Amino acid sequence: MDDAALSCGQMLSAHPASHVVTVFTSGPKSVRPLPEWDRLSGSFQPGDDVMGLRQVEDDAAMAAVGAHAHRLDFWDEQYRAGRPVMLARFRPGAVQAAQAKLADPALEAAVVEKLRAVLADLDVQTWFVPLGLWHGDHKMTARACVRLAHDMPGRRWGIYEELPYRWEVPEQVTAAKQRLATNGFSLEPAPVASSPDNAGKYAMLACYRSQLPCLGERADIAARGPEVFYFLKSPAG
Repeated sequence: MDDAALSCGQMLSAHPASHVVTVFTSGPKSVRPLPEWDRLSGSFQPGDDVMGLRQVEDDAAMAAVGAHAHRLDFWDEQYRAGRPVMLARFRPGAVQAAQAKLADPALEAAVVEKLRAVLADLDVQTWFVPLGLWHGDHKMTARACVRLAHDMPGRRWGIYEELPYRWEVPEQVTAAKQRLATNGFSLEPAPVASSPDNAGKYAMLACYRSQLPCLGERADIAARGPEVFYFLKSPAG
């Protein structure tokens, strides 16, 4: 739930009343044992409703910039694994294998349909969606949104490069853009207005108190940006 702040906080600060749709916002009501990310945060005890507590943080972050939160309540990847998932920076090979194991076409189809329903309900014409870097949930959300961009060309679709991942896995940025080209899309730089300073973005990030210990200096890297956006262009225009 901190991903919108990390990657789009400056834009959200400059556009009050934006709608932020987060796909993976839920998990078990009682988390035991804690996955490593939750344990290292120092904010949770075994048995806590971790995602419930994080939703409170998310409410505060959205209020900081006057945004509207929409949560689709799918379980976060670390809880779908069936056992605690090790942090990627400690065991990247193991996490990549776990992501492959977690590939779930039925879940992805459900994400597409829930997102489709949100778009139908909201009178919002311009949507920015993740490029799909590193994390399995980012990649699934990105794939779902590309399907919707094909199905709903009446909306204006944009892409944002996730922070801090775009600095950490630049090869995935290139690969993700190539996949978009394979799907018939080109990218046009989007001149999106941002706040003149980072005060709003820092205010958002400060609300995610349980996430900052694990993010460490990566949160400050994301806060400084710069945030990068594109518009998707299809062959039809």
